[in-house]
Amino acid sequence: MENLSYLMALCANLSFSSASMVYAKYSREVSPLWMNAFKSGVALAALTLMFVINPVKSFELSSIGFFMVSGFIGLCIGDFFLLKAFATLGPGRTLILFGFHPLILGTLSYILYGEVLTANKLISILFFIGCLTSISLESYQKNRSWNLKGLGFALLGVLLDAAGILLTRQGFESAPEYGASQAHFFRTLGAGVGFFLWMQIKPIGFFKSYLDLGKKQKVVLIIASLAGTFLSLLLYLGAIKYGDLAIVTAIAITGPLFATLLELISERQLPSRLHLVALGLFAVGFSLLVVF
Repeated sequence: MENLSYLMALCANLSFSSASMVYAKYSREVSPLWMNAFKSGVALAALTLMFVINPVKSFELSSIGFFMVSGFIGLCIGDFFLLKAFATLGPGRTLILFGFHPLILGTLSYILYGEVLTANKLISILFFIGCLTSISLESYQKNRSWNLKGLGFALLGVLLDAAGILLTRQGFESAPEYGASQAHFFRTLGAGVGFFLWMQIKPIGFFKSYLDLGKKQKVVLIIASLAGTFLSLLLYLGAIKYGDLAIVTAIAITGPLFATLLELISERQLPSRLHLVALGLFAVGFSLLVVF
């Protein structure tokens, strides 16, 4: 089951990286707040349907509380800063900072859950960090500057996302009978509460901004929201439930690789030498997880 969780984390990461280009585009053209609210709203609609079909048999209030607070912190607030970083830095450079996840969560999961990193897992994390470093160097060579404001937004997004993941894991610990879809529903519901509270202060323009878009844009946004928020997080929560937190999040730092490669494909450019190095490091690191 542990190896399956790593494959789930990989698929989740690829799905989110694909959607991140759409998120970056509409965070710039409309706003990060609207994009965050819209993708969460689409995911909540899909999850509500799943919840109706497969409802929970018992309501563990403490676990539901963990999930909802996790969604409020990670999806509502954390993703807002993440999308602000997308709008200024682009998804590839923003996701580079997600390399801090294994370091943060590996330490905290050891303290909270007693999870131990075996030798091959530790080596695999080093390969993933090497992958991250290669992408970082390529980005610096291309731009020769760092947007400190954008990096600050990205760092806040990373820290809040890490806090949300820990709360989600605690929710699973409190109620092991809850599956990934049920946890995802309550997390997204928590984010929805956050957006509702925000709308009491300042309108988001949820429907108006969507209706102002063209037909093709509307379809692309719905697909991206389903892929990057509904499907991606469904797979990722399953990985968190069954896998080692440090390793699952180590796989997540390959986001810069996927996002950058997808950007290259869309722009019809060839990968650089550092892209190829990063791809090789990722292949070795992931093999250490699922083979040995």
